[in-house]
Amino acid sequence: MGCDQRAAWLLATSRLMHPDQELVARARFVEELRARGIPADPTRISRWESGSHPVQPQVSAAYEQILGLSAGSLSAVTVGMRRAFGSQVVLREQVPIDDSGDLESLLDEVTSERPTGVAWQRMATTLTRHGRVFLRHGEWEELATRLVDELARAVGISYVRRFEAAVTLLRHPSSSSPMSRALGTYVIDPDAQVLAPVLNLLCEVYEQQASDLVLRLLHTERMPLRRAAASVAADKLRRGHFGPSSLALLEEHACHRLRHEDPLEGGLDALDLATQLPAASFTTVLESIGDRRVRAQLQGARATSELVAAPQAARVVAEAVACIQADATGENAEPDPMLRRLVREALLHPHKPRRHHAAVLLGASPYRHAVSRACHTMTGGDNSFLAARAWTVLMRVGHAGRRSEIALRALSEGRPALRGRALVNLGLNPEPISPGEARAIIAGLRAEAEQVPVRHGALFALGMSGAEELTTLVDHGSDAVRRGSRWWVAHGPAIHDHVLAPAAAQRTS
Repeated sequence: MGCDQRAAWLLATSRLMHPDQELVARARFVEELRARGIPADPTRISRWESGSHPVQPQVSAAYEQILGLSAGSLSAVTVGMRRAFGSQVVLREQVPIDDSGDLESLLDEVTSERPTGVAWQRMATTLTRHGRVFLRHGEWEELATRLVDELARAVGISYVRRFEAAVTLLRHPSSSSPMSRALGTYVIDPDAQVLAPVLNLLCEVYEQQASDLVLRLLHTERMPLRRAAASVAADKLRRGHFGPSSLALLEEHACHRLRHEDPLEGGLDALDLATQLPAASFTTVLESIGDRRVRAQLQGARATSELVAAPQAARVVAEAVACIQADATGENAEPDPMLRRLVREALLHPHKPRRHHAAVLLGASPYRHAVSRACHTMTGGDNSFLAARAWTVLMRVGHAGRRSEIALRALSEGRPALRGRALVNLGLNPEPISPGEARAIIAGLRAEAEQVPVRHGALFALGMSGAEELTTLVDHGSDAVRRGSRWWVAHGPAIHDHVLAPAAAQRTS
């Protein structure tokens, strides 16, 4: 099922599962579409929602307006998916954000105290109406630096909107150079605490310099940056950005990582990279691995596009989807094949962008809260790998009102890798952590400062929440904690377009 079918599924479920039953009726929906200038009739809606006719971004935007959804919650998600996996025709489409107003006023808006993702998209879309836009060097640099910095801290649809704006600016002749410089400056900062959300922009840059940068980053001493670079390298390899001369370096990196790291834990990005290699290179990597278990995992991922054995994958997904459908639509609901496919990909696909876009699509759908509840249950299971994958899906779909349970797990989970993911989820939640929670996180950090997942998760939770207690760590005995906390003090907190910035005066114990 391709991009058209996924976009169609998102439109169909958003309409058919909407609480306003009048909007479920096609006749009423046709009226609403026509009122917004979209030529529509029942047959055309059927074609859009079945995937037999491509859904244009303007149609997705009209669905958002009619269904009372936030701007970009459908259109930005589907355009991003199509750019990653669709045709070159789709790559030229723009998200239809209202671009009324002159460019100068839009530039003022994105440089205001608290710009939104919609403002960034409006500005970027308006920019494309002009072949060249002349700003002073410092103004371009400030604009690009600010967007990259916000991209690192934006959450959910706030991130999706900014990512789409950043891609647009990277491809415009007037803003591509300052955006590339801002991206490079951010990446080489040795103290940067959020890497993958920003580094993923390199997947959208076709120039050789971007590919060369990724190859250099694969050999950096910074482990988080190496892992993020491996994920970007896997996607750029899939997109054809690397030539034959790069294969030896990619093989070498995959071989080394898979021999020294469990591919279902720290080496998951290396496994992704290996599965994207051409057949001869893949064989080279496979033959270099002495551990038969790792070899079997790598062969299975390449052959089945799943991270676990097929029978286990089928069982896990069947149980999860049954719970999700019963939760969202009732016990007697008709099976939803696309839901099953998306859940399977979000949890178990070896290619990280495929997992990401499947989870983002679920997060944009009416199933999101049911998916969240099912994943939350899975995070408490004995299978640490499946629990880790479920925590990652939760980062994309949200927490369905279970914030207090996530906070408890973030403070009590006995498995460090999973506690790190729980702490990251706590930081992504729009409700800031309380002083009591902050003190508990810091106490745990004192005991496990050398556990990288826990340290990263603890600093992320404190930083994204804008916790005042973070300042007590700027003189911490651990160099990594000290430098990380200073970065967060300078850059945080999280950006949620629909939520006011965290305010210390409003926090309670």
